[in-house]
Amino acid sequence: MLAGAVIAALLAIAIFLPELVGLGWHAVHGKAAQYRGWRIPVPSGWFAMRHGESLTLERMLHIPIRQMTPTVVFLPMHVGKNAPFDPNIWADVQIEIQSRRGYRLASTREISMTGVRGYCWEFVKSGDRSSWWITCLAPSEDLSADYSGRQAFVGAFYSILPDIRREPNSL
Repeated sequence: MLAGAVIAALLAIAIFLPELVGLGWHAVHGKAAQYRGWRIPVPSGWFAMRHGESLTLERMLHIPIRQMTPTVVFLPMHVGKNAPFDPNIWADVQIEIQSRRGYRLASTREISMTGVRGYCWEFVKSGDRSSWWITCLAPSEDLSADYSGRQAFVGAFYSILPDIRREPNSL
C-alpha cells in the first residue's frame, strides 16, 4: 500500500514537474552521456537513455499528449570506411524516407559536428509547420543524430552537435 502511494506520488511529480526528471538525471550523471567513445552533452531539462546501439536524449514536457516529446537519437552510420560519402545521394534517400512519413524538405545545412564537417537535412511536417525532423551526419566519424519534435527545441538540438567530443582513451 505504501509502495503504491510512493509510486503514485513520484508519477504525479514527473507529470506535473517534468523538469525534476532532467534535474535528477543531471544530478546522477553530470552534463554529458558517454556513447561509443563519445562524450555527448545533455542540455538542462533533458535526460539520456541507451537503447541497444543508440543513445536517446529526451526533454520532458508538462503535457506530452498535446505535442511530440523532443527527442534526439544518436546511431552509428554503418557505412564502410572505404565507402565514398555523397551528400546528394544521402539527401535523396532522406527526402524519400521522410516524405513517406509526411515531412517535406525545408532546408539543408553544413555544420560542425564532433569537430568535423557534418550535414543536416531539416524536414517540416506537412500541415503542421511546428513539427520538425532533422537528420544530421558526421560521415568521417560514422555518427548520425536525428531530432524529432517541435521547432521550439531545434536550437537545443543544434547546440549539442558542435560540443560532441571523443573520450580521451577511446581512440
